[in-house]
Amino acid sequence: MNTALVCATVVALFVCGAFSDHHIEKKMADKTLLMKQMNVLRLVHRLHQENIFKEQVDVGNTYDIEAQISSYKNPKVVKDFISYYKKGMVKRWEPFSVYYKEHLKQAICLFDLFYFANDYDTFYKTACWARDRVNPLMFWYSFTIAVLHREDTRDVIMPPPYEVYPYFFVDNEVIQKGYEYWMMNVRNTPQHTHIIPMNYTMKNMENMLWYFTEDMGLNTYHMYYRNLYPSWFNVTEYGHTFDRRGEMFLYVQHQVLARYCIERWANGMACVEPFVYNKALKTAYNPKLMYHSGQVMPPRPSGMMVTNFDTFTIDDIKNYERRVSDAIDFGYVKDERLKVHSIYEDKKGIEYLGQMMEGTYNSPHYYYYGSLFHLYRMMVGHMMDPLHKHGLAPSALEQPPTALRDPVYYQLSKRMYLLVKKYKERLPRYTHEELLLEGVTVENVEVGKLYTYMENFEVSLGSTICVAKEEDMNDVNMHVRMQRLNHKPFTYKIEVSSDKAVDAYVRVFLAPKHNHLGEEMDMNDRRHLFVEMDRFPYHVQVGKTVIERNSHDSSIVAPTPDSYRTFWKKVTDAVEGKTQYYIDRSHNYCGFPKNLLLPKGQKGGMAFTFYVIITPYVKQDEHDFEPYDYKSFSYCGVGHGRKYPDDKPLGFPFDRQIRSKDFNTPNMFFKDVYIFHKKLDEVSTTTH
Repeated sequence: MNTALVCATVVALFVCGAFSDHHIEKKMADKTLLMKQMNVLRLVHRLHQENIFKEQVDVGNTYDIEAQISSYKNPKVVKDFISYYKKGMVKRWEPFSVYYKEHLKQAICLFDLFYFANDYDTFYKTACWARDRVNPLMFWYSFTIAVLHREDTRDVIMPPPYEVYPYFFVDNEVIQKGYEYWMMNVRNTPQHTHIIPMNYTMKNMENMLWYFTEDMGLNTYHMYYRNLYPSWFNVTEYGHTFDRRGEMFLYVQHQVLARYCIERWANGMACVEPFVYNKALKTAYNPKLMYHSGQVMPPRPSGMMVTNFDTFTIDDIKNYERRVSDAIDFGYVKDERLKVHSIYEDKKGIEYLGQMMEGTYNSPHYYYYGSLFHLYRMMVGHMMDPLHKHGLAPSALEQPPTALRDPVYYQLSKRMYLLVKKYKERLPRYTHEELLLEGVTVENVEVGKLYTYMENFEVSLGSTICVAKEEDMNDVNMHVRMQRLNHKPFTYKIEVSSDKAVDAYVRVFLAPKHNHLGEEMDMNDRRHLFVEMDRFPYHVQVGKTVIERNSHDSSIVAPTPDSYRTFWKKVTDAVEGKTQYYIDRSHNYCGFPKNLLLPKGQKGGMAFTFYVIITPYVKQDEHDFEPYDYKSFSYCGVGHGRKYPDDKPLGFPFDRQIRSKDFNTPNMFFKDVYIFHKKLDEVSTTTH
């Protein structure tokens, strides 16, 4: 598509208003894509047991990777993997973790094998071979990342991880009950659907936040974010580019932390305190999860102190922390060639800071600045068995799908955020002119009634039960029923007047008005708690414009995906010609869960500030793109080879200290709103 046509497309979209799902024309999948989708669904089916699909087993048994070395772009990756494989890799029944150095090396070797396959046929045959020959969790990790990053699997969708591997999402006692019920009853009456309720016991204050920390959508989001942007993914080596990778990492960490603090306030609890080295951890945690091998994720009692562990000492981590802090104080970082890069004058300053704190392979100097994000989690995650003398399984902090369940994750995140805060407080405050959009005034904002409630949500446990053959796969029909937070859909209207037509960008934020004690906060104190609700371009007309937006259009969220069983039926029906299957590029693995768009309200209403600012739109991406490429981008980035659709810093305008006299421009609007938490039947009778 030429540049002129791209510009025309963008203008047309602006005239229609914001980019949204309504503008997406679905395209029917061809037979090639359908077979790719079916292949992926089969390969991840019942991961913990051997493959039950004979065709894939036969492909794996007859494929010889060494003999096909010319079918890979980089022959070295084949030699490296075969060397590992012959020496012995992680056993199939051994718990796998990317936080174990040797495990990660092997997983990267396996990913390289998938990623550098010359074509889809080679990739598929390699996956069929690996499916029954490597650790299932390692296979799932490397295979998922390959599917997300290979161009020939772009439109292939992975099934929900909580149904692929429920062990990371469902309490072990529930899985055990399901297994026992299956053995005693269901296997003789397979058409019967058995539902096991999962109840939550409030043993301490931290348990009150189970609906957030244990939300399956939230943990799925975190898993896919880490899969889309693995720290070890060297963009130079793999030929990928990720716009604002370091800045996005810091922004995502801050947004999740801010949301966690808001949830604490909604439940009458103070915001989380940062982790401190020389104080015992008061927060006990029992994940109540187990691996498919039967090994449990180790619980952590209260009162424990961090100690040196097998790969790093506490002093090592403190040294990395000091070097990052020194870089913020001095105002520059050094790369491996000792070249100096400013972090205040250079627009890439936040990018450098983010990559060095995460510890990516594209960090300015990985070996000097380390990886605070990962080392913090290893430090606490290893507490119960720091030298691995007792054979304990990896902890919740050492698995991307489970890390957000542990309350200490947010204490570690708070410690890291204090360094970022220190950096941002040295940045110049935005001037009145930088915040202003001349000639544009937000006259009013109307927000529909905001209600949250608890609803039942069911997930299949079928994959926890082993079956002998393909014909039996649908016979296991067991579900776990749990509750999750959701909100009633709402709309908001932004009334704008303008003395000119302008392409603009609309940003929407939400923050609590009072702290947990009911005290109203200064704007500079609560700017850290503004969570992004939406961000979208809009063509503002001359005169009056009313921008109407629905909550489901939000640029941060992704809908709840189809269950594995539903997804399987859709694909098989399309393969058999019974129905049509459409490519769903609006689907985003990484989006923040739609059901958590609103924080939990209170029975009598919790006061929030609904904030809107309209800024100039400065288009950054001149490449061929379509609106669905930016679905859920706010918390997930725009992926490989694309740029963010505007030039403002992430979190603008709350990313810097606020000067009150400048922070009140006509193009912004503060609206007081209340979020009410009701019972489901009460919400169903309310109106917008």
